[in-house]
Amino acid sequence: MFIKPFKIKSNVQLKGSDGKKLRNKIQRDFPHVTDADLNTLVPNKATITLVKLIVYAGSNCVVYAVEKRPVFFEDENEKLIPTLYALWLVPTLVPYFTTHPAVLPKLGNGADLMLPGVIRQGTGMAAYGHYKKDQLVAVNLTSNQSAVAIGRLVRSSEDLYMCGGHGACVNILHVFGDKLWGIEPSVTLQIPQCEAVMEIPKDDDFPALGAPTKKKAASIEVPNKEKEDNEQEIINKTEDLEISTERNEVSVDVEEQEPSTSTVPEVVDMDSVLRRAFLTALKMDGKNLTLPLLTSNFYRVHVLPAAEQQIDLKQTSYKKFSKFLAEMVDKGFLVVREESKGVEKIFSIDFEHPDLVNFIPNSTSAEKDDSKAQLFHVAMTELYTVTDETVPFFTKLNFKKGDGIASTQIKKMLKEYISKNQLPYVGNSKQIRLDVTLSEICKLEAAMFDDVYHTVLAKMHHTYEMRGKNQLSSNKPPIQMTLATRSGNKKVTLVSNLEAYGIIISEFAKACKVGAAASTAVVRLPHQKQDQLQVQGNQIRFLHNLLTETYKIPPRQIQGLDLAKKEKKKK
Repeated sequence: MFIKPFKIKSNVQLKGSDGKKLRNKIQRDFPHVTDADLNTLVPNKATITLVKLIVYAGSNCVVYAVEKRPVFFEDENEKLIPTLYALWLVPTLVPYFTTHPAVLPKLGNGADLMLPGVIRQGTGMAAYGHYKKDQLVAVNLTSNQSAVAIGRLVRSSEDLYMCGGHGACVNILHVFGDKLWGIEPSVTLQIPQCEAVMEIPKDDDFPALGAPTKKKAASIEVPNKEKEDNEQEIINKTEDLEISTERNEVSVDVEEQEPSTSTVPEVVDMDSVLRRAFLTALKMDGKNLTLPLLTSNFYRVHVLPAAEQQIDLKQTSYKKFSKFLAEMVDKGFLVVREESKGVEKIFSIDFEHPDLVNFIPNSTSAEKDDSKAQLFHVAMTELYTVTDETVPFFTKLNFKKGDGIASTQIKKMLKEYISKNQLPYVGNSKQIRLDVTLSEICKLEAAMFDDVYHTVLAKMHHTYEMRGKNQLSSNKPPIQMTLATRSGNKKVTLVSNLEAYGIIISEFAKACKVGAAASTAVVRLPHQKQDQLQVQGNQIRFLHNLLTETYKIPPRQIQGLDLAKKEKKKK
């Protein structure tokens, strides 16, 4: 329902009386909700907003948001449906169906939950609980009890059982990662890590051939489903391990065998490591890549950081990354062309490739500051640029006018320069007798090192650089906010140079729509390389606060605050 982008028709803050009506609606549609649960979902003094959406295909939808985070939305019959945020706060709102983690990407692409992917919760007629058709149910994973989707049952529990494990089970209305989950980028949450529904196999459960192991009985807890009061325990029985050799066969009792003193070195499948790093790079960074992209930069900047361990191409069967990439091209993951002799670039990526859709990166790869990834393409850091006054010194170090250098690097270069040129100290003091180059900059013949360092910095321009995946970009102009008048004498706020700071304009526009309750538009001006954002009304102060507080842009890099409306004095 919310897989594709929607339009926000209105965003209105509810009064206290309307907030009470919402609480009454929750108690009407979910009679088993306690007062404590109700206070958790809708706190008494919380800011509640009613957001009207026009979803895909033109149908209307009403969403209730608490502190900017959506907690309920209504269906065509004005029945409340909890969002994932509500289910994470109060998991007992609806019953659950469990599926495998590999199914989640399919649901995220708009598919319904099919019966082959459902983990049965019992035997016989009770395998799918005791539910009616169209009942609200949530979906969780065998590895995590938290909800990842919510929808309605396509059939009753009895009909699901009679289908023999074929056909659709749950019509998904809202899923983790869709547009409703990310309606307000600044307050999005990841799936909370709760205990597993079923025991997940560990590496110890798959010992190397011939290695000793211990016989164990693993119990799997099946969650309670409304009318099922008795817990079922499934005991995994293991058979005695039989080791066969070419000369004889030895039957080994696993429980009585003593641990082996010799260790077998772990054999690393470097081909698998390279492939997983490649798929992780496409999954995590693919949609943010600027194409065409040099294949060498793709390997260095994206594949290597995504690897679970250090990649040694010589230990792979490919020996060279170009050969591996050629195989990935043959399998349809991407399109690579040779622009000139020996220079290959990636021109397109197939994000709908089944192997890429079903691939789930390891948690270590997935935990790459997801919250900032929704706001920024790159990160920002301070630097100082070489000016006319300091260029005589920096040209000796292979820098030219306009180059940006970090302050720590400048201090290091000064120390190395003083040491290399053996600049003497004055008498017994710690003052340094400066050479001609440094003397021209500092206007002194002798000075302390800290004074030289701070004088050099003062003679340089202070600015910022954009750092994205170990790549540096050129210095960026400030973000410019201006006002303009459109037809009907209506004012609009124009914002330029957002992309220069790595800000994703589409996400920034969403934040403006919700926070300022104003319509937005992204336009490309003639003879301009970057887009410009237009926001209805004079939103200078709101935009300035959003840029400085949420996006952490330094105020000195933002121009136009003087055009903001004057704040009314409080009486």
